[in-house]
Formats: sequence, C-alpha cells, structure tokens
Amino acid sequence: MGIPGAVQECFVREGVYRALLAAARSLPDGIGIIVLDGWRPWQVQQYLFDTLHEAIRHHQPDLSTTALLERTREFVSVPSRDPLAPSPHLTGGAVDVTLCDADGLPLDMGTLFDEAVPASHSDYFEHLKALTPQQQKARDHRRLLYHSMRQQGFTNLPSEWWHYDFGDQLWAYYGAHDHAYYGPAELDTIENRWRKQLG
Repeated sequence: MGIPGAVQECFVREGVYRALLAAARSLPDGIGIIVLDGWRPWQVQQYLFDTLHEAIRHHQPDLSTTALLERTREFVSVPSRDPLAPSPHLTGGAVDVTLCDADGLPLDMGTLFDEAVPASHSDYFEHLKALTPQQQKARDHRRLLYHSMRQQGFTNLPSEWWHYDFGDQLWAYYGAHDHAYYGPAELDTIENRWRKQLG
C-alpha cells in the first residue's frame, strides 16, 4: 500500500505460525484464513501511528491532546522498541487475519481491514438490537474467526476484529498470563546477524 519500509511478506513467530495452521484446519470446509499482516518494522509502526494521528486531528480538530492520543491508540499502538512494552506487531506475535472462501476471496466481516471506525470493534454487531441479514452474516463470520483463533490460544484486541495476539504483551494482558514470551524482533538478515556477531 505504499507504506515506507513495509515488507512484502508476512512474518510471524514459529509458535504463531503453528497456532494459525491449527486455527485454519479447524474451520469448516470451504473456509480459510488470510494473513493480512504480521511482524512490522518499527518505521512502519511509526508511519501508521503518525498517519492515523494526523487524519484524526484533521477530522476532529477540537480533540484534546489526550483524547487524540487515546483515539489513535484505539487502532494503532504507540511505536515502541521497549523490551517491556514493545509494539505488538514488532514482536512477531501479533497477526491481522480474516476469513476467506474456497477461492481465497475475503468473506464479509462488516468493515474493511484496518478501518478505524467503531464498527471495527470485535463485538460491534453483538450490541445491535436488530441486524440486517448482511450484518448477521458479518457477525457470524466474526464469531467463527474469534472462536477458531481463541481455541488455539490467541487473544483478540477488542477494538479490531482482525487483530490477534499470541505470546506478546497484549496476549499476556488479555489472556491473564504472567508474562509475554516475545519481545521486539528483527528479521534474520545477514546484516542483522553480522551486527549481533560483531556488536
């Protein structure tokens, strides 16, 4: 999508990969999982945060600094390399996913991936009193994704139906685990290997 520093592939930790495979295998015949995003470089996280922050500020210029930060953090984590509080996608433990049909076409989930609106909250359709047939279908798709991922140990970020965590700090928080398994990560490139070896 033209994001500076973005990588073309989706990388995740091996434990996340194995749990994703199990989640995909648990789905009904003809339904699969599409991985939309995994590990992100820090500069991509910074770009996403800054871009959304500016878009919200532009559309809601009267928001206080605190409210603007809170609204931005609803959909994009603060960029952080702090080992105790890294951005989830920087760990390789966070993954953005959706469901697809047998042809690999995404199913209707009610909003687009990365749509920064209240309808993107995972339980949005659960709180509506009357749903249209299309909304019921989206709700059922969200439920199917949620339960298949939860059965494999993932936790869901409540503000994003597509965002799941395994082994990172959000997983520890939402899953009531004592600690996270994964901290900040870099791709295993020759440059990074030499830095570690010679540093």
